Amino acid sequence: MDNIITGLDIGTSKVSAVLAKVSSKGFHVLGVGISPNNGMKKGVVVDIDSTTKAVEQAVDQLQNMTNMEVNSVFINISGGHATLYQNRGVIAVTREDREIIREDVMRAMQSARIFALPPEKEVVDVIPMQFIVDGYDEIRDPIGMFGTRLEVDASIVACGSTALQNLVRSVERAGLDIMGVVIEPLALGEVLLTNDEKELGVVIVDVGAGKTEYSVYENGILKSSDFIPVGGDSITNDLAVGLRISFSEAENLKKQYGIVKSEQIGQELIPIRDITEDSTREIGMEELCEIIEARVYEIFFLVNRELVKSGIKNRLSSGVVVTGGGVSFLKGSKEVAQEVMGMPVRIGIPEYIGVNSPVYSSGVGIVKYVAGRKHYYQSEGDGNPKKSTYFGRKNKQTQKGNTINKIKSFFEEYF
Repeated sequence: MDNIITGLDIGTSKVSAVLAKVSSKGFHVLGVGISPNNGMKKGVVVDIDSTTKAVEQAVDQLQNMTNMEVNSVFINISGGHATLYQNRGVIAVTREDREIIREDVMRAMQSARIFALPPEKEVVDVIPMQFIVDGYDEIRDPIGMFGTRLEVDASIVACGSTALQNLVRSVERAGLDIMGVVIEPLALGEVLLTNDEKELGVVIVDVGAGKTEYSVYENGILKSSDFIPVGGDSITNDLAVGLRISFSEAENLKKQYGIVKSEQIGQELIPIRDITEDSTREIGMEELCEIIEARVYEIFFLVNRELVKSGIKNRLSSGVVVTGGGVSFLKGSKEVAQEVMGMPVRIGIPEYIGVNSPVYSSGVGIVKYVAGRKHYYQSEGDGNPKKSTYFGRKNKQTQKGNTINKIKSFFEEYF
């Protein structure tokens, strides 16, 4: 049966919604919606009303495009606000035939979730890294195997309660059910990386408006994620201050004429409106490029410094994948990243018709990640996940103020 899944990417500068159909025949994007967002700063909700309005507008666009009603969504949260904990779960297979079934796998994952968690954290996901059956390790899927002892090494994803609560409240106020929370690095890895890249070692550099998030994959799994508080808005602000123009005009200049490498520019003159003198003047492309270039170099320098400091850089055989709407569209950004980081670099975009832009990477990634874990939930007749299967679903009457508890208690409720 087809599954209809909606992913909602709530970013610092925009909210994008992606609706897709997932079936045995593949993955098909049905429609998208996008809206500017003024309610977030550096990945954290600072204005619930503004964020709610942006969510409503993006979902309205999506519904108009697809002519389908959207009542439930999967949302993302920044990897910089998430912590990964490693733990092992162990259970005994007690049935007479000793065959491992899906319920045994779920019980093992529930066992892995039991550990001392800081009170300010909420568990939002449990990712199995390997299963061990009677001492035999590196098993990806033990269902159907025979054994008496099942173990799982799992990565437990926990997010800060405050950041998560405010994000959830913003979406709930838009009248939407939250089916689950996916941290952004997992969503991006699903849609941008190959299995070989994940195995050999790669870093995703997601340059958003308010921050730049860098996430490391190695041996097939997400190893770490963090961020620096510098992004595309920093470039826009530099242009506004340096050229004495409004922020909105600076953003338009960046999008229309943005080039990073000075050797790629011509002698073109650009008209701008001086905000201090209320008059129009012209600047050369070289002046514009110098301002952009300095900040883009800084972004990749800071990311590279953190990778070197952590000792991870030398293990990243597959290099760097750059995505996000902050710098990906700027001509020369790939070359600057290669120069600063000294590794192979490519620009990562979703390879699906209608969403082949870095601004949709997270939205498409959320849907693909959920689709790839479809064995954690079942479907109703309409193809949507049903209550008490994935992260749980509430009816409209009991929805408000209860999503975090629902997510937190998913495993107990499911098993």
